[in-house]
Amino acid sequence: MAVSKERSKTLQTLANTDYDILILGGGATGAGTALDASLRGYKVALLEKKDFASGTSSRSTKLIHGGVRYLAQFHFKLIHEALTERKRLLQNAPHLVKPLPFVLPTYSWYEKPYFSIGLTMYDFLAGTSTVPGHRRISKEEALQAFPALKKQSLKGGISYYDAQFNDARLNVATIRGAKEAGADIVSRMEVEGFLKEGGKIVGVKAVDLLTKKKVSIRAKVVANTTGVWIDAIRKLDDPNANSVLSPSQGIHLVFSKEKIPCTSAMIIPKTADGRVVFVIPWEGKVVLGTTDTAIKSIDDEPLPLKDEVEFLLKTGNDYLDTKLSKGDILSVFSGLRPLISPEGSQNTKSISREEAILVSDSGLVTMSGGKWSTYRKMGEDLTDRLIKEGGLAEKKDCSTMNFSFPGKEGYSPNLYKSLQNKYNLTKDDAIRIADSLGGEAESILGKKPKEILKGSGYFEEEIQHFIEKEFAHSVSDVIARRWRVLFLDLQLAKKLADPVSKSLAKTLGWTEVQRKESLKELKDLILSLEKTIG
Repeated sequence: MAVSKERSKTLQTLANTDYDILILGGGATGAGTALDASLRGYKVALLEKKDFASGTSSRSTKLIHGGVRYLAQFHFKLIHEALTERKRLLQNAPHLVKPLPFVLPTYSWYEKPYFSIGLTMYDFLAGTSTVPGHRRISKEEALQAFPALKKQSLKGGISYYDAQFNDARLNVATIRGAKEAGADIVSRMEVEGFLKEGGKIVGVKAVDLLTKKKVSIRAKVVANTTGVWIDAIRKLDDPNANSVLSPSQGIHLVFSKEKIPCTSAMIIPKTADGRVVFVIPWEGKVVLGTTDTAIKSIDDEPLPLKDEVEFLLKTGNDYLDTKLSKGDILSVFSGLRPLISPEGSQNTKSISREEAILVSDSGLVTMSGGKWSTYRKMGEDLTDRLIKEGGLAEKKDCSTMNFSFPGKEGYSPNLYKSLQNKYNLTKDDAIRIADSLGGEAESILGKKPKEILKGSGYFEEEIQHFIEKEFAHSVSDVIARRWRVLFLDLQLAKKLADPVSKSLAKTLGWTEVQRKESLKELKDLILSLEKTIG
């Protein structure tokens, strides 16, 4: 497959550079570590087998939060850390991370004071916050914020704030930041083995999945941040390594705002499996999730189980006046949580989301666990450990606490209004572009952007930006992760697929066979998801 000159140059650099730190895996943890280590002045390389955020990191509940449910588990340290990170992300990436009001409905007289006690602790753990604290609200206020709420026996509720975000776009923004800080970043690179000297890892052997060329890459220390594939990488290092992963699957269903009218999010505090479930307005749609199902097999594209879909529909219907059915589902997505449980526990709901770092006898440093909300801190902690394990000289201090992400400069909450006027956009399309591209929007779209599909609100110029600045190499990269259409509306994803494939083929120099292969990859996934929904 034809590749850009920049990619060819990066591959050549990988083979001829002695790196301080080599990171395997370009999801949230790997991206956060690459950014941190690069900003400190270390020579960093990062390899991703597929696309950035193609796994778990694009399939979250879209929340940057402390985790209200962790209050009952007394995980106060994790909550405080996550709420501290929430404040930083609201300041550092305001186009991608935004305050989100929640309603916690109450149906018994004792629930309002009971939940208020917990949320008082939540506010306390947040410290000096950028969002309002909780307050008790009446039945009328609850219904005003969430009109779809079940009215029967409703007593009122609690209003509180957390934050929501665009996970895949924050992942890509972090990767961009790392590259601009000097890291060498390559996707579609598969690690086939490790280079060792005296029993210690000194690099990896990898293959470029686009050109099939093999390359050896040397580094003083190697980090394994491959999420649910950490055990596979650990066994490449040591075939006798014990498995430490206890993965669980979480799925989300997506509905229209017409079906679930709401201006705030809702938390359902009691479900049949002991979890909380969220109903969240996101990207013009409403997301319902999540589940927590222990799984045994790891798939690149995990699919929802029938029981999970039924569970979420029933849970939603228990709390909504508008009844949901499979026919109302616009899209569905599934993610696998990379939970570390060295004792082999299969009770994934009880496993802490706190991070864990493991170091093998040969020096492979593995990090897993954690959650998106704390990914910056995880990157800091892992970088500190890599410096120690690699015997690296101390350089600059961590500076990611105040890092301004691409798109922050020039962004304001009213940016969508100027975009709407300048390009004659609908309000929803203008908001999508402002919140996705931030202050870079006008420079990316130019004077007269060309719609990729008439009436869609998605533009050719965005695709060119994704290729040039955001490492997009396939139809799925664009439609699933640079845009979020696959996660929002399967029917629209099908309509956009062909014109997107033609745009990519023109820029990347694909043959017709290559274009159809990339198109088929997306269409096969859509078909699998549609079958799952039924």
